[in-house]
Amino acid sequence: MAWRLLAVLLVLTGTAWSAPIVIKCYDGSSSAIVRWPNRSGVRLRICDLDHHLDGRCQFHVSLSATGRTVPGVFEVTLHAGHRKRVRYRDTAAVLKCRAGPEPQPKLPPVKPPPGATTYTCQDAILVESSTDPVCDVDQACDDTCTFGFHCPTCCGCLAPCFSSGTPYRIPVPVGEQRVLPACERGGRPALVLECRAHPSGVACPTTTTTTLPVGLCVTDADCAIFPPECQHCELGDCEGFPTINPNGSISNVVCPIPR
Repeated sequence: MAWRLLAVLLVLTGTAWSAPIVIKCYDGSSSAIVRWPNRSGVRLRICDLDHHLDGRCQFHVSLSATGRTVPGVFEVTLHAGHRKRVRYRDTAAVLKCRAGPEPQPKLPPVKPPPGATTYTCQDAILVESSTDPVCDVDQACDDTCTFGFHCPTCCGCLAPCFSSGTPYRIPVPVGEQRVLPACERGGRPALVLECRAHPSGVACPTTTTTTLPVGLCVTDADCAIFPPECQHCELGDCEGFPTINPNGSISNVVCPIPR
């Protein structure tokens, strides 16, 4: 009799016992790691909102639920080493705060060509240089290092070089490397471009040094001309604040470009 009762309880509480979405934030990091059960994860700028190493993580999480058109929004501050479970109808998420700085991922082994030169860049940290490459030229906390070049990066290209500006750009995601082969003509050695995460405790840029095209951004302030529901900068684009769906997807408000 007891095991039958237990079976009934398991059926009735199946939704509550389902594996939650895990949202992990490192104190001072510019983005959170979002993982669904049995699905690959993504990174979203939903923590740490102050970008400071202060022993706390500030979450802004939007969750969707079955049969609901309006998401549930949670503003939560946790101390490092703590977690909190939040629920919106049939969707559950566990928020985890980890002490910063965030551990640097181990770069995949890359065997550089003979004579290659390695350039290491940190996300959103601008390193001025009169020679190629320059990084991170977009100065955006977007988990990508954008290497800028005055001259074309392809060997034998007929495109011109420029004395000012870096019109040729190569994005490299955090934790990854990219190899550019050596060029026989011009004598450029092989280049290894590697990208590291934005340093914890260093605030992300709050102003842009150049006028960005409408719809592109570095911070939320660059999206001020959009309606309030679209004043969020996510991966360089002005969008609505991302909503985490239980099916392993992310949805955003579609934001038309102001005329």
